Amino acid sequence: SHLQLCLYCSISVLSTKIHRMSVRTFVKGSTFWIRIENAKRANSVTEKMWDDMCRGLDQANNDPHTTFTAITGEGDFYSASNDFSPANWNTKKAASKDVETGPFRMGRRLIDHDKILLGLVNGPAWGIAATTLGLMDYVVCSDTAYFQTPFCILGVTPEGGSSISFPEIMGTSRANGLLLFNERLEAAEALQCGFVGKVFPKADFERLTTEMIDGFEKLPRHSLLASKSLIRGDAWKRKMRGAYETEMDTIRTIFGTEITQKMIGDKFDKKKK
Repeated sequence: SHLQLCLYCSISVLSTKIHRMSVRTFVKGSTFWIRIENAKRANSVTEKMWDDMCRGLDQANNDPHTTFTAITGEGDFYSASNDFSPANWNTKKAASKDVETGPFRMGRRLIDHDKILLGLVNGPAWGIAATTLGLMDYVVCSDTAYFQTPFCILGVTPEGGSSISFPEIMGTSRANGLLLFNERLEAAEALQCGFVGKVFPKADFERLTTEMIDGFEKLPRHSLLASKSLIRGDAWKRKMRGAYETEMDTIRTIFGTEITQKMIGDKFDKKKK
């Protein structure tokens, strides 16, 4: 009937518009996997997805059978960072000291994570998706990846511990190129400056990273975790927690300014365009 046809067409249109926005977690061998799945929006992360990532990191840290926690994205992007669309984000609300947004909550968990954190950067990483890589224990990327932190373009400030981790990893001038001037760090440059440990061809990225982790899993768990506790010991955790608190205080102040609220709104509110 005509009514059935209309209903069918409506459902068909809806089904083409709906796509998965989720964080998938699973355990394989001794690795707890966290996979960002929002490919149609460059794996940008909504508040619900941040909740899921935080929950996944908690589960991974408490799992008595895993040694590694691997974070990656689906498709061409690792992650375009926080979803700043008006439906998901309120800059004025994020300025409140009573609010700890998802990205902030995730960063705390990365600092305190006891398992070995593996960043498998399958494509470009922006913003806090890039900065928090500095909190991980071993990062590899595809040859299509690049790293960009457009803080000043949005009228905000560095986060994810990057005010300390980036200069320590890559040197002051290269770090400030990213943090202040929106320069891109290409995959080859990231390897050269020690931000990543390996660069794999995109076409073989999944296979090669899986083989790499399979090799890691053959190493003795007790030795790996004891070694991490030395490398990322109490002194490092205190330093990074302090940096994180300072960064959060600063960015909350910035979020409270009219100019930053306008810059973020102009950039991400499609109704204004």
